[in-house]
Amino acid sequence: MKKSMKLLLVLIAIVLLAGCNNSKPEVKDNNTATTVLPVVKDSEPIIVEERSKSPPNLETEQGVREYLVGEWVCEMEYMSNIVANMTIHENLDVELSFYDSFTNKLVADYEGDIVFRRMYRDEEDAPDIISLELNKEPYIECDYYFFHRTIYDGKRAMSLFFAGLENSAFDIFTGDNGLEYTMGEVVFEQVTGEVTKAKLRKNDKFYAVFWGHGVHYESIWMDDVEWTPREEHYNPNYPVPMIVHENEEKESVLYNVDQDNKFDILGDDMFKGEIYYVETDEKGIIVELISASRKMFLEESSEEYLSEIEEMIYFIIEDIDEIQENLADGMSILFTGETTTIDGEECFEVALGTDHDEVFVREIHYAVNISTEQVYEYNVLNDVWEEK
Repeated sequence: MKKSMKLLLVLIAIVLLAGCNNSKPEVKDNNTATTVLPVVKDSEPIIVEERSKSPPNLETEQGVREYLVGEWVCEMEYMSNIVANMTIHENLDVELSFYDSFTNKLVADYEGDIVFRRMYRDEEDAPDIISLELNKEPYIECDYYFFHRTIYDGKRAMSLFFAGLENSAFDIFTGDNGLEYTMGEVVFEQVTGEVTKAKLRKNDKFYAVFWGHGVHYESIWMDDVEWTPREEHYNPNYPVPMIVHENEEKESVLYNVDQDNKFDILGDDMFKGEIYYVETDEKGIIVELISASRKMFLEESSEEYLSEIEEMIYFIIEDIDEIQENLADGMSILFTGETTTIDGEECFEVALGTDHDEVFVREIHYAVNISTEQVYEYNVLNDVWEEK
């Protein structure tokens, strides 16, 4: 009996083991999401799809409202270690806080709302004034001109220009360096993922606004503009940066910089919102960069210098009878600032000839040494300068 029972148990065990080996594999739901990682060859770039988005219509109040909503950050590079964070809600409630970027400590915070006002626009137009009405003295009401600047690196940039008469909420930026003046402009940026459609300007000369550096500071974001500098006595209604240039697209492009001259081109500190004169090569690489205001100063200084040189030359050639006779006979004199070297010294060239509507025909060539007051005439046949 016992043997029969043992034999039965062995048979049952064998059956159970056989059943385990013949179990069907688990069938997974085909609707379950499965991540498949593609094999990317070294030569294939990984393309990240950018979010296409454009700013709303800023010619309407609703467009300005939509534009402002979101989280904005202001970092005043080279000026302060204070960083401002501003959150604007759809109902135009605003939260404004300031942090020390070195210690990461809160410096000040405010709550309030934004009110639209119009200084030089009609009621049916978009507002040109943003009033921050905050909950703490002395910033109960602070007015600013609103100005959309550009799109660059997936961000919007806007400027707020102080339009009030007393304190500005952003004076805190100057608090750590003892400067006692009101911040005229602050630039806020918001990450939006907007994609610029502007193209590189190749083999070209133009003016552009600087908005930031690329990776490793070897490229820069520039927004090309039509620069329209005003006379010093011009008194605009709006702050000068709002009217000193014309820009319809307001989209920046990332330009590479000539690596051989990188330190000459990017050697000076560059400030967001500043206008520069740019020259590019056939590939769109920047080969020359200078502040627009600096360029204008150098040109004006050069013009003033050449004007003084021209007066000195006219004074010197008054004693040359031959020149005076030619001028009396109807010839004209042309001075361009061109120079030539004679006996190791720099001399300014002067031409006598006939001045037609579209061209000046040079007939006699002279050169004047300002230091020695020596006048030379060019002998075309012998290819030499001869003293007069």
